[in-house]
Amino acid sequence: MAATAQQEVESLDRVLTRLATTEETNLEKVLSRLLPVVIAQLKSPHDLTRKKVLEMLSHVNKRVRGHDQIKLPLDALLDLYLSDSSVPLVKNFAVVYVEMAMDRSLLDQQTAAVSKLLKSISNQSLQHQPILLRLAVVGLEGLAHPPPKHQLGTEEEFAARYPFLQNARDRSLFLGFAAKIMLYQPPALLPRALGQLIQTSIGGGNPLARGPSGASLSRGSTGGAPGPIPTPPGLAKQDVGVVEGKAAPSVTTLQKRKLGILNFTAAAGMDANEALLLYLVAAADPQDAVSRRGEELLRKRCGLDSPKPSVNLEDPALISKLFHLFQGSPEPQAASTTQPAAAAATAVADSHVLPAGVMLQSRLMSLFTKSLAAANHFPGTIQVILSCVYGPTTTARLKQQGMEFAVWVFKHADDAQLQPHSGTILQKLLQLLNEESAASDTPTLTLRGFTYQALGQLAKRSPQLFQKDTDIAAQFFSALSVEPPGVRAALQEAVSTLASAYKDCSGNAAARIEQLLLGSISSPQEASRLCSAQWANRLFPFQHVPARYICMLASGDAKLEIREEGQGGLNPPKPQPGAPQVQVTYPPLAAMVAYIQSRHAALKQAANSARGSLDMTKPLPLAPKAYLALISFLRECRSKQEAQPDAPPQEYLGILEHAMVKDAPGELHVAAIQAMLEVGGDHPHPFAALYQGHLTWLKSFLSHTDATARDAAGKLCGIVMLAVQPSQAEAFLTDLISAFADQDVKKHKFELQDGHLAATGYVLAQSMTGQPAISRDAQQQAATALRDALTHSQHALAATAAAALGHAGLRGALPLPQLTPASSSLPHAKDSSDVVSPSAKRPKSPDGGTAPVLKGGASTGNGAVKRLDSISEVGTSEGASASDLGVMPKIVALMKDKDVKVVQKAATAAGHICAGHAVKGNLGPALEGLFALGFNKNEDVLFTVGEALCFAFGGVPVSADIVLRSSFLSIATWLNSQQASSAADVSEGPQDMDTDSAQPLAASDSGEAASEQSAAQDEIIKKVMQELVFHSRAEVRCAGCVWLLSLVSYTGKHPKLMPLLPEIQEAFSHLLGDQNELTQEMASRGMSVVYSLGDESAQKQLLDGLMGVLQGGARKKRAVKLTGETQVFEEGSMGEAPGGGSLSTYKELCALATDMGQPDLVYRFMDLANHHASLNSSRGAAFGFASIAKLAGEQLGPYIANLVPKLYRYQYDPNARVRDSMSHIWRALVAEPKKTVDEHFGAILKELLKEMGGRLWRNREASCNALSDLLQGRRWPELKPWLSDIWSMVLRAVDDIKESVRAAAAVLVKTLRNLTLRLCDPQVTPPGEAGEAVGLALPLMLEKGVTSQVAEVRGLALDTIAKMVKAAGPPQIQPHLADLSITMLESLSGMEDSRLNYVEQHAERIGLDSDKLESLRVSASKASPMGDTLDLCARYADSRTLEEMVPKLCGLVKRGIGLNTRTGCARFITALTTRQGADIKPHTAAFIKALVTAARAEKSTTVQRSYAQAAATVAKYSSEAQVAKLVEEAVTMYTTPGDREARLLSGMIIRELQKQAAEAFAGQASQVDPPPLPPLPHSGHLSSSPSDVDIAFVIDSKSPDRTRSDQVCNYMNTPHQLTVMPLAFIAKSDEDPGVGGLWGEIWEEGTTSLSAALRLYMPDLVPLITAGLTSQQWGQKKAAAKSLADLAEAGGNALPPHTPTLISTILQELPGRLWEGKEGMLAALAALCKAAPQAVMSSSQPSSSSGAVVDALMTALARKKQAYRQAALEALQVVLEAFSQEDHFEAVAGPLLATPLQHTQAVSSSSTQASKEEDEAEDKERPLPLLPTLKALLAAWSAASSATAAKHAQHMAGALKEALQPGFSWQAHIAALQATQALNTKLQGSDTNQLSKDNTAVISGLIPGVLRAAQDVKIAQLQSTALDTLAAMLKATSGGKALPSQQRAAIQQQLSMMAAEHRSSAVKARAVEIKAGLNDGNSADAPMNDNSAL
Repeated sequence: MAATAQQEVESLDRVLTRLATTEETNLEKVLSRLLPVVIAQLKSPHDLTRKKVLEMLSHVNKRVRGHDQIKLPLDALLDLYLSDSSVPLVKNFAVVYVEMAMDRSLLDQQTAAVSKLLKSISNQSLQHQPILLRLAVVGLEGLAHPPPKHQLGTEEEFAARYPFLQNARDRSLFLGFAAKIMLYQPPALLPRALGQLIQTSIGGGNPLARGPSGASLSRGSTGGAPGPIPTPPGLAKQDVGVVEGKAAPSVTTLQKRKLGILNFTAAAGMDANEALLLYLVAAADPQDAVSRRGEELLRKRCGLDSPKPSVNLEDPALISKLFHLFQGSPEPQAASTTQPAAAAATAVADSHVLPAGVMLQSRLMSLFTKSLAAANHFPGTIQVILSCVYGPTTTARLKQQGMEFAVWVFKHADDAQLQPHSGTILQKLLQLLNEESAASDTPTLTLRGFTYQALGQLAKRSPQLFQKDTDIAAQFFSALSVEPPGVRAALQEAVSTLASAYKDCSGNAAARIEQLLLGSISSPQEASRLCSAQWANRLFPFQHVPARYICMLASGDAKLEIREEGQGGLNPPKPQPGAPQVQVTYPPLAAMVAYIQSRHAALKQAANSARGSLDMTKPLPLAPKAYLALISFLRECRSKQEAQPDAPPQEYLGILEHAMVKDAPGELHVAAIQAMLEVGGDHPHPFAALYQGHLTWLKSFLSHTDATARDAAGKLCGIVMLAVQPSQAEAFLTDLISAFADQDVKKHKFELQDGHLAATGYVLAQSMTGQPAISRDAQQQAATALRDALTHSQHALAATAAAALGHAGLRGALPLPQLTPASSSLPHAKDSSDVVSPSAKRPKSPDGGTAPVLKGGASTGNGAVKRLDSISEVGTSEGASASDLGVMPKIVALMKDKDVKVVQKAATAAGHICAGHAVKGNLGPALEGLFALGFNKNEDVLFTVGEALCFAFGGVPVSADIVLRSSFLSIATWLNSQQASSAADVSEGPQDMDTDSAQPLAASDSGEAASEQSAAQDEIIKKVMQELVFHSRAEVRCAGCVWLLSLVSYTGKHPKLMPLLPEIQEAFSHLLGDQNELTQEMASRGMSVVYSLGDESAQKQLLDGLMGVLQGGARKKRAVKLTGETQVFEEGSMGEAPGGGSLSTYKELCALATDMGQPDLVYRFMDLANHHASLNSSRGAAFGFASIAKLAGEQLGPYIANLVPKLYRYQYDPNARVRDSMSHIWRALVAEPKKTVDEHFGAILKELLKEMGGRLWRNREASCNALSDLLQGRRWPELKPWLSDIWSMVLRAVDDIKESVRAAAAVLVKTLRNLTLRLCDPQVTPPGEAGEAVGLALPLMLEKGVTSQVAEVRGLALDTIAKMVKAAGPPQIQPHLADLSITMLESLSGMEDSRLNYVEQHAERIGLDSDKLESLRVSASKASPMGDTLDLCARYADSRTLEEMVPKLCGLVKRGIGLNTRTGCARFITALTTRQGADIKPHTAAFIKALVTAARAEKSTTVQRSYAQAAATVAKYSSEAQVAKLVEEAVTMYTTPGDREARLLSGMIIRELQKQAAEAFAGQASQVDPPPLPPLPHSGHLSSSPSDVDIAFVIDSKSPDRTRSDQVCNYMNTPHQLTVMPLAFIAKSDEDPGVGGLWGEIWEEGTTSLSAALRLYMPDLVPLITAGLTSQQWGQKKAAAKSLADLAEAGGNALPPHTPTLISTILQELPGRLWEGKEGMLAALAALCKAAPQAVMSSSQPSSSSGAVVDALMTALARKKQAYRQAALEALQVVLEAFSQEDHFEAVAGPLLATPLQHTQAVSSSSTQASKEEDEAEDKERPLPLLPTLKALLAAWSAASSATAAKHAQHMAGALKEALQPGFSWQAHIAALQATQALNTKLQGSDTNQLSKDNTAVISGLIPGVLRAAQDVKIAQLQSTALDTLAAMLKATSGGKALPSQQRAAIQQQLSMMAAEHRSSAVKARAVEIKAGLNDGNSADAPMNDNSAL
């Protein structure tokens, strides 16, 4: 039934009354429950109720105003606001008080409220949203300095605490408001000038102006003198109000809020796309801390500096936001004059968002230049560019970025977007160039550079704007000459880009471009020339003549870059990858020559006058390098002509002649003369006719400094001989001979003699053809001169003579006169019939003459190769061999020269002579000399000899005309040039040459000559194949291999060789394993040549053999005879011998084995050498296979699968040679490596895994390296079958015996670990596959890695596991969580350095604290990877995994070894329990049992503490019964006899229960509610849980509410409290300080008031103390006694009822033997009597009466132990003082009165030095301690009755007299003086206060002692007490009148002396005062203790 308005008002009145009567101190507590309830009443439908509520709220406001320390219930108010039942009115007031509560809350509370503030904020009213957002930002200030990461948790956990992040609308609202906060700047940070700049940017002057003017930016009045406060950039005026709220935040506060926002987004892992805007704004903030944090988050979370940023810069929505931030909102239009329109305009102006600030705009621009979406965000893109360039607030930096963005836009914008704006952009850019042309400052120059780049890119995208207008190109080229260097580089790049716009131009535009380029190529500016060459290459096709001419000019430029560009334009363009092949067309030679002549009239004149006189002094029309490029290009053009003309091109020859002028460099001469030789070789007769009149000119080049030019000139002279008359030829020949045959040849230069020798050979060779038909004598003269020159002193000239004879010998037998026997050095001359066939006829040559034939070779005619049977007889030497004529021996002698070139020329000459005249006399000496060069190690010599052998063998594919009329150098170079010029077939080298194109020379038809040549051929084959290639010396084998390769390459089709191909293949196969690299390479090339020559069966046989070698199979071996000098190992590979020297030859190895006494060591060396040869064989086979692969084609198919795995591994072989070889074959065999590897992935992996465990370290290392590369980028389906094996082998390789293998394994480990982590990461791998990967890899790491005996393997496994657990998610890890956690816990100790255990065991000896050391070890284990992994395990655990994990974990707790493992178990259980919460309940019993059991057996305090903490944490979620059992067990531990560790553990468990499980310990388990309490008056809204104030209130005995008191006491008296707290009170007095301190903390934590707690627990404390006092354990007795003393001191009124029992118990325990600490029993007895004296004195039981107590203490005085007797005296003093109402003097007088006399006697009868025997005397022989005795005596005398005093006065005085004797301590004297005063007081009469006569006599006897004490000037306190005592005695004796006169005089004298001489003024004054009293009879009476302070 709903309450009426009256009832509600009455109820509110009562509450208001209660509130009004509440004190300020309790107001906060009342409001915490009252305020939400009151505000909630606003939902009432009654007006009166709402009015009363408002009245109450007004009262609250008044009460709390000005009291900021009063907190308001923030959480309750937020709950009220968020409640669905709250009406709008309630929400309105709730949000107001939420604001107030936030202002008054602590920072942590504010931060915790953020989640509620933002919950469903998008559903709240629009008016409340800004308030809530503002409050949330205030709360985020707590994250300005965030706590450690482990407290924040993971990003997922942190975000889960803020549900609003899961709602897109809520999140968007928060981010929008956060952006405004980040953009906001307080007025202090905004300069006034900024407002004017912003107004200007809005008002006008902007090319993007949105209107004539904008609204005022003022945040205040605009008319004041200071000017308006500007709105921060990026915000609207209304945004400022939203951000500021009631007041603008301070700079410091704003900084905290911004940092809090940034840290919040980072901790929550907010999407980088959403947070990007915040980070950008923060990075541009003027506050340092904010900008640094923004920069950091941009770098870490957005990755803007990385190639692949985390943010999606192609998101249109994101880019749109950034553009809006940059530009702001459109500018409002001008306001109308009408009032409503003006108001509307003001509202619009207030909502107008300003553009971002300059710094932020700069950052945004750097972002735009990375986004394609930004490039296509039209028209905003154009607006941003123009704003950067022309904006009024722009800067030089912004202008540069604007142009940089323009370049980006022009590169990446879509055509559809860009083209409509391109014309406008072009005009703006050109305008900008013109405007900035005058400025020369650095920013402007940089801007111009970007502008040029932008124009270049625009030309590339919109070429149609430029094609019709070449003025822009002209402007750019002219700018190259005037722009400064800083701009020229950018301009040059722009000009280069601009070329694309004119690529397809034609007509007038093309002509203008040509003229522009021709003019620019001659510009003095380097950039202009370079761009001209670039344009020529890019704009025009290769056959374009002017463009090629420009490139020729560029090739001669002084600048290297320009030369390279020009030379590149003269080479045919290379096809682009993937583009179709296009036939390259060279310009026609005639057109090219004509254009060149048109550009250079001098060249045209030279061509026209070429046939006249040649002017060699005219200058070059071009630069030498340009001319050289011109000739090279013209030679190419001529060679590419499809059909050569019949006549030589005279214009071309004219250009060549001009290049040969005197001033031209030598290289230009060489190029021109070689080009001329090409023409002469192609057209010999026309050329000869053309130049027959210029022999002298040609002859001048015979003395050229360049040998190539001299040789070419000689060949030209030989060609020209075709057209001269015989007489002229003979004269010319004679002239040539004279240069080197004259007697005085020394006057001629070397070059002249060399050239003339060469020319003589060429002229003689030409004359031997019959044209010109010179005389035989002339020929013999020339040949003889050349023969004589063979013995020239300069061997180089002799070699040239030999070459000349060789050239002549190519035409036939040398025309030399036969030597006579007397003059011949050769005794065995042969008949000429052996050489020449007289009947043979020569065929006609094309020029009408005869064409001599090389014996067994090609015809010398021009054109086809023809066969001649013989050479016609010439003169008397016809048919004679060169040997008979004395030529060959001299040539052979030259072969022995040291000069390589001499040897080469001699060998070539011998081959040529044998080829022209193949008779035995030539062949025998020549072959002998050539074979003798087999020991030569020079490669060039070997190749030269190989070709010479081929000439001697016959069948070479060249003719004499090729050698004599072209630039022939060798067969290899000629064949290569022939194939290079053929478009059909391109080869890499001579071994792949198809020699079918040139017919091999046939054998001689003459029977005898043919038989001689055949015999020579057999000899060559035998020598090479049977001796040289199997020679014991490596260099000879190399020579044999090279020569055999030459034979099969150049004469392979010869009938003598074809049947021998299998043997040749075997020889090459044998040489593949040779150590020499050249031998291997030549053998492999020979294999490919043999393959190409063989038939199908031979090819298959070759492939099978190669496969066997590559796959490691045994190869066919041929015995090689070892000699002492045979090299077994490479030089240096075996180190040095012990005595120095190398270890490479067989002889050296044998010597070493003999010296070491181990002959069998030789066999080991040879086995090692055989292994080395196997490696070399594989390498050589790779060379051969690479060559064959291209030829074999499909025949390799069956071998691929077996070959690929081994080849892949060989590519990573440690041997660089093997590695290079295998890489070569891999590239040759595999066209698509990735595809091939993917197809054979399994086979490759299997091979690598096998070899990783192989015997050879090379294979293991190669496999590791190969596997590292193979695994890159692999996916789970590929690796699933192999991952386990891979890891197993990798872990094995990590511990390999070979260091290099371990290094390779380390690299592989990184790759494999990263791969495994990627496969296990569900973010990058499908979750299902990630789970499988974890399921395979994680158990492997746990079983094989962590348990390994190798430290490196264990470390690797643990590191991998840690990263794997972090990368994988809970679903992937949970199945393995039990084993993982156990392994990690065991590893905590397993991975610790074992030396720490040693240090800990000896900690005390070396002065270390073992506990601190243990703490350091535990701390280190927490920070280890295992500790981090265990944290993740606890986080991933759930109820399902706990079932498996808990038993294993409990077992590890019991059996764990190592400090870190044990503490780690406890720590892990704690984390697991905290994470799981209530899910841990089924396992709490097992955990507690295991932890407590392990803790009881543990000796380490650190481990015990960890176990106790874990047990307490588990107890938090345990049942009451389990907690009770734990508490009971802990209490039982404490009572364990003699076990200090148990007592300590007991305290640890209880203390941790108090801290970790306070509710469970207090009996308030989470499922049990506390008993309800009746409400206090007027506190109906208070909670029923008792607070500290409530407890203090109800325990107070004066509290009228006894019912509540009883219930609260019952609430505290839970079973655990009643059990533990009394024990804690006793245990805090434990004899062990550590145990006592721990229990003291328990007592302090469990009680709020000592007296109240003691009263509460008194019924439980007394039995415990009693039991402790009667315990058999002395420690418990001692602790109980100490506790009883403390109880007596603070027990208060609750103690008396229990005093008799306690007294009786103590008295029963005092008799018996003494034990350590029994003195505490006496102290407790004294404290108890002091605390409750009445209870003792009134006790009806004799055993607890006061008399019994005194008797017990007197009995204790009789014990032997002196310390115990002293404690008894001290207790007796306290007891006697407590029993001051009873007279016990007679009971204690005997021993006490006797003690002073005993001490006096002891002092007087013994020496001052006690002997050792006396020190060891029994205690009973020693008197009681004097000082406590005197104090006890004083206490007893003070309580004595008058009768007792009268009776024992004399005895008392006697004892005091003895005590005042000298020799005692000053403390004893003070006690005696005090007792004297008591005696004096006690003896005075009650009426007169005077002593009787008898008593005066008693007192008079003490005065001497008092005077002695007064004379002690050292102790002021003693002197003062003595004076006080003396004054009291004088007063009692009537001012001393009753004393004897003599005694009075002594007193007076003493006082006078003190008054006169004492140093202390106080003592003087006191002495004077007493003396005056003595004289007057009225002694000054002062209280006894008045001067005690002195």
